[in-house]
Amino acid sequence: MEMTLVLLGFLACLIALGYGMYHLFGYVLKKDQRFSKRVFWPLLIGGLALLFTGAGLSEPDEKYSTLNTEYQSLTKEHKALEKKYEEASSEAKTLKDNKKDQDKLQQLEKENNERKEKQKTLKAEIKELQENQKQLKENIKTAKDENKTLQQAKTQLEKQLKEAKNHTASSQETAGSSSSNTKNEAKTADPAEGCNIKGSKSGIYHIPGSTYYDRTTDPAEMFCSVEDAEAAGYRPPKR
Repeated sequence: MEMTLVLLGFLACLIALGYGMYHLFGYVLKKDQRFSKRVFWPLLIGGLALLFTGAGLSEPDEKYSTLNTEYQSLTKEHKALEKKYEEASSEAKTLKDNKKDQDKLQQLEKENNERKEKQKTLKAEIKELQENQKQLKENIKTAKDENKTLQQAKTQLEKQLKEAKNHTASSQETAGSSSSNTKNEAKTADPAEGCNIKGSKSGIYHIPGSTYYDRTTDPAEMFCSVEDAEAAGYRPPKR
């Protein structure tokens, strides 16, 4: 039991000293570490109390000698730590007051601010690119829809054009048949009518009984036959 208390006290003292050394070196190296007195002193004092308690419960002479030696050693280490702590505090204060270090710190802060501004600009550009990409996708989709509509319109126009060509061919065949019938009628009428075929100023000849025969009151020429009118460059009416 006595040795357990002594060991616990010794470990507590070692942890307290280690904690103090760790923060001492961190302070010298300017690391952002805070020295907690609420941790250091309870460990040190508690360790010493355990050492003394354990020593008091063991054999007086041997324990007193051992504890006295450890106490003196710990006292020396504590004084050395305090001295190093004061030196580190003085050095840190000197470094903070040094204008060169302050200028360097300001420069680092300036560069950090510039990096933040650049990062902010890059984020804005990335956001704009994402919006442009989204708009481009929508435009592509719209273009595809329009292309599909145009293809359908093209197919419809081709179909209408084909129907129109077929209708035109049918109309030409009908017109040819009508013209042939008109010529035949004209030829039949020629011998009976005499030279009374009217050639209009528009280059069309009209035989008696045709639609525009009576309307043509001022013919350019008169012909005795359809052959004579056509030989002179006139053509029959379409109806």
